[in-house]
Amino acid sequence: MIKKIISFLLFTLLFSNENKYQIDYSILNDDSRPEQERIQDPYRKALEVYSFLGIKEEMVVADIDPGGGYNTHLLSKIVKNNGKVICILNTHGGGKMPYDLRKIIKKRIKNANLSNVKVYRKINEVPKNLIDVVVCIRNYHDNKPPRDEFLSNLLKIVKPGGIVGIVEVATNKLGWDEETHRLNEKVVIDEFESNGFKLLDKSNILKNYKDDYETSGFDVGRYKMDRYLLKFIKSYD
Repeated sequence: MIKKIISFLLFTLLFSNENKYQIDYSILNDDSRPEQERIQDPYRKALEVYSFLGIKEEMVVADIDPGGGYNTHLLSKIVKNNGKVICILNTHGGGKMPYDLRKIIKKRIKNANLSNVKVYRKINEVPKNLIDVVVCIRNYHDNKPPRDEFLSNLLKIVKPGGIVGIVEVATNKLGWDEETHRLNEKVVIDEFESNGFKLLDKSNILKNYKDDYETSGFDVGRYKMDRYLLKFIKSYD
């Protein structure tokens, strides 16, 4: 028990803000990134999010439900060739969407020479205890409740003491607000802590105090709205 506590404290210290890795912000100027993504950068604050989660060179980082590859691209540049990005299509990997996300991601990987990215369709295809840090940006809600199976698979692929970062659009309503497409923060915390994770920290860097919580993200852009950032750690057994 004492050994487990010491290991937990050492890992917490390693990932604390005081010891955060200094990310090279010049990667935002990568010419292979779409102009539309560069416009969103000041709102998304992706590099600040990664720094908060402790992402750095040589890590194995997973991007869940990557959309068009915004985070996959940046993460690839941060972990560099001695690291790895595991791109998990997850809810968008079954070919049920009006476009084939696999083709979009693979085309981006090829065109931008993101050679350290490996794509998986489903989370249960990823090897166990592989991931140092997971990012799940505004798409945890796409896993329809109950989310226990997804969280069980997530727990399996994260290393002991590994980190999971969740960003979702905030709401002042209980549970899931279908009308505005928002998920209450407490739901996320309760679900993670019931499935082998512990809340390690949270951040207000994505806070938007002008958000009235009544607007749908599809109207103004979910990357501009009030969002919460949660940092979970895989509990030591």
